[in-house]
Amino acid sequence: MIFQSIDFHNVAEIVPYEDGFRLWRVPQSVRALANPRLNETTAAYSTGIELRFRMVSDRVTIRLRSVPIAEGQMAYLYFGSLQGGWQQSSWIIRDEPTAITIAKPGNLAQMQQISAQARLPFSPEVVRLVLPYGNILFLGLEGEVAPPEDGMLPKTTLMCYGSSITHGSLALASPYTYPFRIAQKLGTDYLNCGFAGTAHCDRAIAEWLVSRRDWHFATLEMGINMLGMTEAEFEERVDTFTGIFADDGRPVFATSIFRFNGDHAGEGPSKADVFRGIVRKYASRRMHFIDGLELLERPEFISQDMVHPSLEGIAQIADRWTDFIRPRLPESLL
Repeated sequence: MIFQSIDFHNVAEIVPYEDGFRLWRVPQSVRALANPRLNETTAAYSTGIELRFRMVSDRVTIRLRSVPIAEGQMAYLYFGSLQGGWQQSSWIIRDEPTAITIAKPGNLAQMQQISAQARLPFSPEVVRLVLPYGNILFLGLEGEVAPPEDGMLPKTTLMCYGSSITHGSLALASPYTYPFRIAQKLGTDYLNCGFAGTAHCDRAIAEWLVSRRDWHFATLEMGINMLGMTEAEFEERVDTFTGIFADDGRPVFATSIFRFNGDHAGEGPSKADVFRGIVRKYASRRMHFIDGLELLERPEFISQDMVHPSLEGIAQIADRWTDFIRPRLPESLL
């Protein structure tokens, strides 16, 4: 979405809110048909949102504010595929107006040469301010910018649906989420459609995602947020959800519940195993399926909360899923 000459990547609606604008990843007409918490809260998380633009003036200031949250909120800067240097790499976004000033790099030609030689998917002319997964408000900008031009962005896009593990909890930095890392490894763009605690395989979300033509292949993580459901309700939802994606025809790579330690949502590992079997039943015959325990099985790669992967766990998911996806993608998408 282009707003104030900035490409708000992974944003569906921008709505005035308090002293700025709230960035919704799902349009109101769709989220109203999904589960209430996704509708009211998690669709506004800044998961996978990037502010992308070309610098016309030599300096640009972006003003943001964080809605208070327990974990620190940090924005990260990239020039195309290249991470910003120590002079301008990251900023803490506070719950008061926070100014992020970006200076046009003096070594753009060198970055362009490196990007061309390495065949990197983003042009370094594209400034990418990568937001954290908390609720970040856009307050405005100073300076002159323009949206990215054709040819400056990757030709293909990976869409990732799932829980807080997809959206980036415990990744500590947005560029370390597994959707970001898999996209890097495959040389593609990404859309992070992770919904913390609310990835309930809602029909409305599936239909909306499939209606979008801005992605070329997808991953689906299903199950961990649904352990409180009955087996019958879970099976019905997985059947419907995977069926909608299968009818679309684009390549889809599905997984079930990753390793976690102890109980979750009051349910033990035995129910998780049953739910893994249900996902396998439908996904294995409709799309490319890999069990969640094949992507992450080591108990020491789970954080102290006993559910979310640690940095090591996220790295294992990204590495193993990339290795599974790459040989199964059509050559036209590589």
